[in-house]
Amino acid sequence: MKQAQDRRSTRLSISIPVVISGVDIDGNDFSEGVRTQVVNKHGGKIATTRRLKMGSEVLIENPASGKSANSKVVWLDGNQSPDGLRSVALQLVEAQNIWGISFPPDDWTADLREDPPAAPRTKP
Repeated sequence: MKQAQDRRSTRLSISIPVVISGVDIDGNDFSEGVRTQVVNKHGGKIATTRRLKMGSEVLIENPASGKSANSKVVWLDGNQSPDGLRSVALQLVEAQNIWGISFPPDDWTADLREDPPAAPRTKP
């Protein structure tokens, strides 16, 4: 299991209303209002009534910010809660602050994909 220091960006435990849509494990199109449980720059964990498949594509829409992003299912909780919800982890296809966090952690604003700039070359 990954340790907190091994994560690509800081996780925040926060409940944000979002709408997810895609195709469930039975091949049915769906759109469902859900709440986040944990978010970071690279994705989040939500609770849904839908049975989803590993690797399936899910569109996440944040009505409050007007942003949307494509994601993939990367983890499924095998247990269903008494209220019929299952936890699902979604990884954003493109890392971003879709969640509308006004003051994100510092590691959310750095572009982690870029290498540091090369030192300027000097003539011999």
